[in-house]
Amino acid sequence: MTNPYGGDYPPYQPGPNPYGASVPGAVRAPYDGLSIAALVCSLTCCAAPVGIGLGIAGIVRTSGVRRSGRWAAVTGLVVGLLVLLAAIGFVVFAGVMGSRTVWEDEARVGQCIDVDFLGDPIKASCVDPHAGEVIWTGTFDADLLGVFDDVSVAEFCHGLPGLAPDYAAAIRSGDYDVRVETDSFDEDEPESGDAFFCYVERSDGEDLTGRLADRAEQESA
Repeated sequence: MTNPYGGDYPPYQPGPNPYGASVPGAVRAPYDGLSIAALVCSLTCCAAPVGIGLGIAGIVRTSGVRRSGRWAAVTGLVVGLLVLLAAIGFVVFAGVMGSRTVWEDEARVGQCIDVDFLGDPIKASCVDPHAGEVIWTGTFDADLLGVFDDVSVAEFCHGLPGLAPDYAAAIRSGDYDVRVETDSFDEDEPESGDAFFCYVERSDGEDLTGRLADRAEQESA
């Protein structure tokens, strides 16, 4: 077509598509492998630190338009950080709980204890109100296993050799409930060599104050 104002029309040159559609023949940026790996690793507890590192590397590698998959790198970094913080919190919590737990092979007679939300005995100060007091510690042997299977917990602990008279009197009074803690896999079926301890709690559910032996001495004075 001839331009009525003189000269020819300039040749048609397509510009950017205003509607965002892809231009035929355009090459899409490839997905970044590190970004995808960051996302996968961040979902695994043990590999969360690796996911964090890969996420940072993926963010750098997907800057600009060189590679796609930036969303995976960012998600992997964020999820990896959250998983790592949760793992650290769990380790700290487990360490604190472990340090407070009264282990069967470490308990001592006269030790005051409380009970945590899992029902496990934990260390307590005898000066403050507490749930119970350890009255005997030892390990199961064939003779004790035979008695343990035939009598109640109160009778079993009351008949243990070397039980202090004050603790025996507390059991006979009926004012205290008697419990047994053992390190056996099945507490109802202990085996020879398993460590255990007996402890008492008030039957009315109230806390103890001070040690039973100290209270007995004060009452007899």
